[in-house]
Amino acid sequence: MAPLSPSTPIYRPSLSSAVHDALYSYWRLPGCTRSSLQSTVPKFCVDVDGVVTLDWNSWLSSVDANAKGAKAVANEVEMTWTLAIEAEKFVARGTVDLNVENRFSSWRAVRRLTHAESLKKVAMMLEDGAGDFFMAFVVGVTILEKALYDLHNEISELSGVVKSRKKNMILRDLLRSDTLVDALPEGLLHLLRILFLPSGLNLRNLVWHGFMAPAEFPKCFGCLTLVLITVLPKYFCWPLEKSLSKCDVKKTVEEELFCIDSFDDRFVVKLEKSPETEEDKTEWLDLVAALRQETPQMRDEIIRTWSASLFVPAGRSTLLQRAIEALVKWGDELWFLFAVFAVLEHGLRLEFLRANQMRAGLSSAYGLAQIDAYYSTLDGFGQKDKHQVLLHPAVLLDFASDESSSKAKDDSPSDSVVNALYERLPLPALMMLLDLFMMSTGPNLRAKLCHGEASLSSFLEHDESRSSDTAKVSSATNFLFASLVLLCENSRCKTKRMPLPPAISHSLQSFSSSTTCSFHPYYRLHRALSVAHGVALEFAAFRTYWTAYHIEELSVDSDKCEGQTRLTCVNFSDVKANNDTAFTLTEKTERVAEFLAALAVEDSSASSKPKKKSFAQLTGQLNGRLHELSARIRGDFVGNHQLSSEGSRSSVFLALLHEEYSSAHQTSTAWNLRGESIERSLLALSDQDGLSVASCMMEIIICCQRSLETFRDRIEQLQQLVIEGKARTNHRRSLLSSVFFLPVFERMQIVSLSIVEHQLVHLHDVAARMEWHTKAADSSSPSTESTLCPQALQVEQLQRKLLQCITSFEGCTSSGEASQKSGEQAVARALQFLNSKAVKAAFPPKAWMES
Repeated sequence: MAPLSPSTPIYRPSLSSAVHDALYSYWRLPGCTRSSLQSTVPKFCVDVDGVVTLDWNSWLSSVDANAKGAKAVANEVEMTWTLAIEAEKFVARGTVDLNVENRFSSWRAVRRLTHAESLKKVAMMLEDGAGDFFMAFVVGVTILEKALYDLHNEISELSGVVKSRKKNMILRDLLRSDTLVDALPEGLLHLLRILFLPSGLNLRNLVWHGFMAPAEFPKCFGCLTLVLITVLPKYFCWPLEKSLSKCDVKKTVEEELFCIDSFDDRFVVKLEKSPETEEDKTEWLDLVAALRQETPQMRDEIIRTWSASLFVPAGRSTLLQRAIEALVKWGDELWFLFAVFAVLEHGLRLEFLRANQMRAGLSSAYGLAQIDAYYSTLDGFGQKDKHQVLLHPAVLLDFASDESSSKAKDDSPSDSVVNALYERLPLPALMMLLDLFMMSTGPNLRAKLCHGEASLSSFLEHDESRSSDTAKVSSATNFLFASLVLLCENSRCKTKRMPLPPAISHSLQSFSSSTTCSFHPYYRLHRALSVAHGVALEFAAFRTYWTAYHIEELSVDSDKCEGQTRLTCVNFSDVKANNDTAFTLTEKTERVAEFLAALAVEDSSASSKPKKKSFAQLTGQLNGRLHELSARIRGDFVGNHQLSSEGSRSSVFLALLHEEYSSAHQTSTAWNLRGESIERSLLALSDQDGLSVASCMMEIIICCQRSLETFRDRIEQLQQLVIEGKARTNHRRSLLSSVFFLPVFERMQIVSLSIVEHQLVHLHDVAARMEWHTKAADSSSPSTESTLCPQALQVEQLQRKLLQCITSFEGCTSSGEASQKSGEQAVARALQFLNSKAVKAAFPPKAWMES
């Protein structure tokens, strides 16, 4: 045999020697020992209801007899292998019949399980003719986990402890729960723990996290997983004899499951320009559609090239190739996703190791599955303090114990460094991977499928009569596919790269140019503030109409009206009533005068604990406080946020309080805190940088926007009642009070939005500083480092208190009998917030503060 050439790749398992030895030790036992063990384990059988059964006490006794004591000949893992081989024989005999049409099959028992209809497909994949043993386990363990979760859920509900139940329990938690300890036989639970917990074979994690290649996975464990699923119905409280149609079961299950296409309308696409001609539209073709247009020969060649790229770990190329073919030919998203997650995760893991090994002192062992060590994973960011998360912005330091490494660790300002993947991965792919796997508001795609939360109804549903061109593919799958292709293309040698067909090149270029982050907190906040700014602009224009009024005291014949109430007419020259006449309101002079006097006083330094005040007086005091705070915020923007060479930054929201906004001016106003030069640094922002309050900030924006829209609607509704002659006295009075309150109400919303804007500006500055450090490390030319706002932490801490305040202040938009009372309470609470130590700490008075 000729020796391998230096360029010939050598396959090496992604399992450490310890894991490999523990996993396959069964095959090192003497043949006679394996045969002897096989004769000691109990046999599976099917009862009259179609449920698979096993004598679990006998199984435990067999384990104890062979794996414990002085005469032990095998360990628990090897005994589990023995039972798995027995399960393989059991399945091969056709005993597990999942034929839906057969009245006497095991379908009767499993039909109420979530994903029951996919079990027959799992059984088909386990047939030798199909040979999809790896994929059968990937899908089977997902169905098993969901069945265990449903069992736990049912028992918890029946016992009345559902409120204390952990909603997002995963397989590890379920197998350690007291609920299943009480519900399942000890032998069954012991077997499940050996199969799936890190203390045993840990099969689920080895496969789902990409450490095992398809060729390494034994068929017997896929068969055992299928058999265990058919064991579980016995422990549900189902009346097995009750008739339930296939359609009823499917409808009930599907209503509760996640659908992959449910996020189709939530992805945001950045369009440089809209296509104007038919020719332009080919540039917007998705990658699946582009591949479908190619000839079968060209398509196969392209798919083979991608599958053989350096990004794809050894031993996974065929799996990836089949996954892409299933997606393109049949539109089978689930087959594609189940197959590609493991390939993608392990490919990213190896790239993560290459990129960060020197930077973070990572051991080469990070590329392998280890015993007694957390895996580095694609997601799972809830445990980022325990293990490396491949797409997290930070990499935990892992220096060796030698003297120089210890010194480096001691001198490090923290226990982590920036993840180099944020610098190396193609930007569109990085954005999409973060959206799909790392964002709390995103689809969390891998976890949904892995834990059985997604619908599997379309899995392997190939319709031979249906053209592949009509098979719809969800946006999430399309984007994941395009991202994976970019990673493969990026890893190929440019000098040997085969040119792609025009349609596919255009599709990838379109994906690259139009991709932005849909679910990253910073990007969501940026878009939400942009929308809120548009609403605030419209409200500012609306306010100018209603605040351009003049007061006219109505003349009264003093001889005839002595002692009568004096009246004042408020004339709104820019607001029209019927017949294009100016809209007017008449009110008692003393009420009008009270509002005007209160609003004329901007100095709110009066007693902070006054006697009971009217709504007008409270409004005046609030107006003064808001004037003070807006001036301090404006001063903070000028003093603490620089626009590099462009000078100081100003708040675009506070600017609305000082300018007249015509429709022409609105279109010329730009609000943008993003830039291509700092895009990667924006993606790398973390909770420590100030994103911990992102959800709180989002709620503030939504509340302010809703309040502005609701308050405007309220005024317009009251105005319409007056115009139509349907207004009662309380309607007119409420309208006039709302008009006088309008600019103060607007200022409260604008000041709140400017506080959120301040935090976003700070995050932008943090990203800019990160980018500066990156460039400074790569360049010898000196440059000036920007300083961060010293008040940033206090402003961050203020966000939660602001949310409580602005939510309460929304009571000012209510209508009805209690509207004035609720308005007074809301204003009083707003004053408490504005007078609080938290506000003063975030925006302290300064000598340079504008008056």
